[in-house]
Amino acid sequence: MDRRTACLHQADAFREKAIADPEHHDQWIDEAIKWLERAMEAGCRAVVTVEAGDTGDMQEVARGAAAEAQLSLITRQ
Repeated sequence: MDRRTACLHQADAFREKAIADPEHHDQWIDEAIKWLERAMEAGCRAVVTVEAGDTGDMQEVARGAAAEAQLSLITRQ
């Protein structure tokens, strides 16, 4: 398993912890974001994180990323 894939698995694990542990949801989401950022560094991909309720134009954000980049989105609830 390459580093990018391993980081994505870690991010998934922390997202699952966030769902299972609502009391510490933000802490687990913060950890998931860190792992997504590491995956981005490992795979030269773009990771965009947004807060729920943000009114920004996601198409505008996507245009700013490289054409070949994959976007992973996590939102806070």
